[in-house]
Amino acid sequence: MTYLRSRPWLWIVFAFVILIASWIVLLKIASEHRPASIEPTSSLTPVP
Repeated sequence: MTYLRSRPWLWIVFAFVILIASWIVLLKIASEHRPASIEPTSSLTPVP
C-alpha cells in the first residue's frame, strides 16, 4: 500500500478507468434495451 500512498496520481488514473468502464457498461446495456421505434403518423398534417 505504500506504493499507492507515494503515488497519489494513480488514484486519479484508477478513478478515470472505473468511470470510463462504467460508461461503457451503461451504454452497452442501454443499446441492448433500446426502446421500440414508433412510426410517425400523418395525423399532424392539415386536412384540406
